[in-house]
Amino acid sequence: MSAKRRSSGSSFRPLRQLAERRMAERKPTSLDAMTPDEVRALVHELEIHKVELEIQNEQLSETQHTLEQAKERYRRLYESAPIGYLTLDGDATIVDANLTASVLLRLPRSRLIGRKLSRFVAPAHQDRWHLERRMLAQGTERRSFELDFALPDRSTLHAQLVGSGALEKGDAAGMLRLGLLDVTEVRSLARALRAAAVAISFAEERERRALAADLHDDAGQLLTLASLKLRALANALGERCADEVRELGELLAETRRRISSLSFELSPPLLHDVGLVAAAEWLAERKQRNFGLVVRVARTEEPVLDEAARVTLFRALRELLVNVAKHAKVGEADVRIWRDGEVARVSVEDLGLGFDPEARHEGFGLLALRDRVGQMGGSVEIESAAGGGTRVVVSVPAVSSDAEGGST
Repeated sequence: MSAKRRSSGSSFRPLRQLAERRMAERKPTSLDAMTPDEVRALVHELEIHKVELEIQNEQLSETQHTLEQAKERYRRLYESAPIGYLTLDGDATIVDANLTASVLLRLPRSRLIGRKLSRFVAPAHQDRWHLERRMLAQGTERRSFELDFALPDRSTLHAQLVGSGALEKGDAAGMLRLGLLDVTEVRSLARALRAAAVAISFAEERERRALAADLHDDAGQLLTLASLKLRALANALGERCADEVRELGELLAETRRRISSLSFELSPPLLHDVGLVAAAEWLAERKQRNFGLVVRVARTEEPVLDEAARVTLFRALRELLVNVAKHAKVGEADVRIWRDGEVARVSVEDLGLGFDPEARHEGFGLLALRDRVGQMGGSVEIESAAGGGTRVVVSVPAVSSDAEGGST
């Protein structure tokens, strides 16, 4: 008898002993007292039971084979998946890793197992990793975050991680499962997109400043010359056309004022020569004169911003104040400008009608603002409720190396 057969027999011995005990407890049945038909019926029942056991055994074998096939398919998918998979114990030590994780972290799997994941995390992202690890350990909700890894070959991996705590029964406490995706190329593309957006912003601003200068200088000089000639004509004509000449003079003066205002709107010199806060105060005066909207700009020191950030935030401020004047049905608004680390922000707040940000269709101006700010790597956050006023915060990188490159 083979070792396998002996092992199988030994596994069924407790079951046989249990059956023998139950048979001993039952009232004995004498075969001598049974008729031949009863004996044949008993034998028939035993044969049926035997066939049933054979069928059950075949079904169990098929089920076991199916499970083994499914396990093998899962193993192949796990190993060959384009996403790296890591399993960490309660100490954040790697206890399992697939082939892709081994390739991404630049170490054979045999050398990955038993190492703490923190040994691969870049120094600047260690605090972020520990915070995310605690958040994952405290619950079973999936979280997505990005980390930079300093790899053994001295290269850097920019990775997005999707993780969860123990989700299966029987998982050890603190067990973490992580998906690892290389986003290095995505990051490079995002930086290239931001650099292109900054370059476009600089080019557009240069054109605006050139157009504003042309309007202010060339058109202004022509209007001044026209005013001088008109004054000379008025002196020559005397009182014959005094009213008509005076009206023409007033039209020329108004045209000059509007051209000067338009040149300032296109590219306020204050924005480039003094800063964003001074330009915001000038804009507040303009909105009060044009719309009757009282705009209070919070007194603050001029934040250190590059030109791309100043221009983007100024345009955002102008668009938001126009929205308040046209839609909020209120006479006042508050503006705040500040820098929060590497991010520059402006906020516009009013106590007007408000709206539901989830239900309202945004106008072209706000959509264009979101797109422009998004290309700069920033964001637009809206807090509003019907009848409860509105607060909009626009954030962009304060100083960008891409911007410096784009300005050359």
